[in-house]
Amino acid sequence: MSTFLKYFVWLVGLLAFVWLAMTSVTEFIVRSAVDAPYDEKLVELSRALANEIRLTPSGVMIRAGAIQLLRSDRRDSVYFALRDAGGETLEGDDEMPSPTMPPGASDVALNTGAIRDQQVRVASLQVPDPRAVGAPLTVQVAETLNKRRALVESLRTPSVLLPQVVVMLGAILIVLYGFAYVVGPMRRLKESIDQRGSSDLAPLDPDPAPRELRPLIASINGLMARLATTMESQRRFIADAAHQLRTPLAGLRSQTELALAERDPVAMRRHLERLAAGTERATLLANRLLTLARAGTYVRTKQAEVDLCLLAQDTIADHLPAANARAQDLGFEGPGEGAPVAVRGDRVLLRELLSNLVDNAIRYTPEGGVITVQVRRSRDRSATLAVRDTGPGVPDDEQTRIFEPFYRGRDAVPSGTGLGLAIVRTIAGAHGASVHIEPNRDGPGLCIAASFPRLAEATA
Repeated sequence: MSTFLKYFVWLVGLLAFVWLAMTSVTEFIVRSAVDAPYDEKLVELSRALANEIRLTPSGVMIRAGAIQLLRSDRRDSVYFALRDAGGETLEGDDEMPSPTMPPGASDVALNTGAIRDQQVRVASLQVPDPRAVGAPLTVQVAETLNKRRALVESLRTPSVLLPQVVVMLGAILIVLYGFAYVVGPMRRLKESIDQRGSSDLAPLDPDPAPRELRPLIASINGLMARLATTMESQRRFIADAAHQLRTPLAGLRSQTELALAERDPVAMRRHLERLAAGTERATLLANRLLTLARAGTYVRTKQAEVDLCLLAQDTIADHLPAANARAQDLGFEGPGEGAPVAVRGDRVLLRELLSNLVDNAIRYTPEGGVITVQVRRSRDRSATLAVRDTGPGVPDDEQTRIFEPFYRGRDAVPSGTGLGLAIVRTIAGAHGASVHIEPNRDGPGLCIAASFPRLAEATA
């Protein structure tokens, strides 16, 4: 169901409720207005009848002429009763409902009852007993409700109800027009977005829109700006990746052609060894491109607790053969208290982050150098993962660029891909961490650290 239809159904239901409520209130007011004059007439009849009470030798009676006048109503049946203090009917109709006058009441009491299965309105009045016995008498006059109901029914005619229906329909039309007027700017905004091409991410103009829509337009513009940045980054990445892959693939093809054309087994083996080395470099480059793409699409909701100490020890074990081949001292430094240093994240990606840092340190640290993987916990319970080496370091003018994809410094080793530190920064950013270069106080070398937020903040 569309929003417009939901709004229309809700509106009609609301107006129907208001109309029924107003009709009920009007009905109550009309009945009260109709009852008022008839009740006043009934009160006057009870007082007039009380004035016609006479004391005769046979007892207390009401003058016959007054009774005859009382019975003269042609549309309603009128009943009366004269009762003593004990409730015994001295004269009149025995079916008259018992009076409900409060003790000591001096005015006429009105109530509703039934006589012969007909609803009646009853007026009760206490008067002194002419026999002077002390207890008062009660005079009751009751009439049916025919005239009252006829008058109420006359007010329910189409001539009375039709204006209410017209007003309700008019209200529906006015509100629908107002809804269309309010929705119009949103519809025009939708049409403006629909007419754009897939690559048109220019910001929307907020000036023609109402004030209430401008925060939404600002959010849309912010989203499109982020999309434009992402698309531009992807375009650059694809262009750089194509360029980087083209060179090793061309080298592989060239070495293959040379090997096929060679007849000397020794020379052919040399070409095949170069082909194997090129294949290894191309495989490394492709794997790192895939890792970089996966890290860029990581969803932070898929997180679990990861102990950085265990992660560091496992990663060091994987790289020990490469470090031993270069006579390098690859070690680990932890917080010391034996407690785990936990962060929230993807263990596979975090291991890839550390693996790239360790691999980078092994490549650039000379033989016999020292490489140390450090896990630290700060006072605010945040965690830091760092890799320190005794290599040549990075010049100051290159420290902000070494994290860019495919950037290779002046002292880059030939076997590098230029993606290792870019992968580190991307994975760290996906986990809410920051990567920075720390000063190496122990002498020459490089220390790259990733600082992770507190566990509670990462969870949030």
